[in-house]
Amino acid sequence: MNLREVALGKEGDGSGYYLRCGAEAGIPGLRRIFEMLSDDEVRHAAALHALHALQGGARVELAHSPTLDGAKSILRRLAVRESALSTFNGDLGCYGTAMDFEAANVRLCGQLAREAAHGWEKELFLTIAAEDEMHFTLLEYMCDLLKPAGSVGGGDAGGTDAN
Repeated sequence: MNLREVALGKEGDGSGYYLRCGAEAGIPGLRRIFEMLSDDEVRHAAALHALHALQGGARVELAHSPTLDGAKSILRRLAVRESALSTFNGDLGCYGTAMDFEAANVRLCGQLAREAAHGWEKELFLTIAAEDEMHFTLLEYMCDLLKPAGSVGGGDAGGTDAN
């Protein structure tokens, strides 16, 4: 399996994982953010699938993600209404695992960008890497927001090992 196939598989796997994390969070705003993260993973997988199917013969575009703006709005509301966070019943460990997943994707897409045969391919991989880095940052902020809610089991959510 080559690096492009690995990236395609990881992006596809991420979508379902985010939907599961959102379902168990118990807070509608967090569920919506996870749905947005899942939608981004689907967009990434579709772009990588198209690239794979076209064998680099045609330019593949990736539409702008609305996730950052949408998530910032939701997180601002949640940060102000701390009582909303008290209903969190999820596992912060899954956030750490997701952060590890996103960090690995950033590295993988960076490697693919360095190996890209065309400038537009490099741009595509760098765009996916930038969005995955944004996902990491959102997950990190969500963890920090939830820690005061008493939902930490004593470990560092960002320090889990996804391998």
